[in-house]
Amino acid sequence: MMTTNHLPARHSAPRPTVGLTLGLLLFVMGSLGACAPVVDNRGNLPTQDAVNQVVIGGSSRADVQRLLGSPTAAGTFSDKVWYYISRRQETVAFFKPAPTEQTIVSVYFDDAGLVSKMTATGGETVEFIDHTAQTTPTTGHSMSFLEQLFGNIGRFGSKEGPYKAPTPTGQR
Repeated sequence: MMTTNHLPARHSAPRPTVGLTLGLLLFVMGSLGACAPVVDNRGNLPTQDAVNQVVIGGSSRADVQRLLGSPTAAGTFSDKVWYYISRRQETVAFFKPAPTEQTIVSVYFDDAGLVSKMTATGGETVEFIDHTAQTTPTTGHSMSFLEQLFGNIGRFGSKEGPYKAPTPTGQR
């Protein structure tokens, strides 16, 4: 007599392999790392030690340039002021960069070329300009492409040669 063994079939869920677990872990870590902000420092921010070495009434332009470096900008209407501008901004993922810190160190010079005053301001003085997409209205007729293309037919070249603009005396 033949006996049959009626053992239940084992259907177990496939066990994740070490490679799959490691791959998933790397994917999650890489995704989180991609969200870390990218910090961008721009401009010239002198160190506090360098700023402290500038002597009001005693440091010349050459001294300031040696201590603080070349200025980011000079005064528009007068060369008696130098600006050292720095900005720190962060970019997260694909979003627009956002400024997180801005510092402007202004160095003023007197007529003799010596430092007369120094100021430092932060981002509270920054003005953001909103650009508009509007166009300036003009007078006159706006010509279409076809008017521009066919409007010049016959104006150039004739039996007398190429077109010549009239002179102040009226002759061509």
